[in-house]
Amino acid sequence: MKIQYCLLLFLLLLGFTQCKSPAAKEDRLSDDALMDTVQRRTFNYFWEGAEPNSGLARERIHMDGVYPENDQNVITSGGSGFGIMAILAGIDRGYVTRQEGLERMEKIVSFLETADRFHGAYPHWWYCILSTSAAADQRASARSRL
Repeated sequence: MKIQYCLLLFLLLLGFTQCKSPAAKEDRLSDDALMDTVQRRTFNYFWEGAEPNSGLARERIHMDGVYPENDQNVITSGGSGFGIMAILAGIDRGYVTRQEGLERMEKIVSFLETADRFHGAYPHWWYCILSTSAAADQRASARSRL
């Protein structure tokens, strides 16, 4: 008897999960629209969220602009590789002009030419150098944390 009630309950639940409101319509993106959305948002993440002095990807991006760990200037080499590829895709997809992409790539290369290296290898993180003297204190304390 208990098995019959469980089976009945199961069938009822199964039936109700398949019911849809007659007015409900599915909002589905086509494959091309979904791909464009993902590519544009990925590009925007790296383009708009880039650290302004280097053009490279930040280790963490807080969209509200609040950085409780005071780490808004920590950039990452690993994430920046994705950012560089996003710039190339953004140029190809027309999100930015070739000139804008070239200017960003030149900024990145200029930073990398003078960035710290260890036996020729770049570290995973850098604390981007700021132009103010107060930044020197921040840089010293951040480098000691990294």
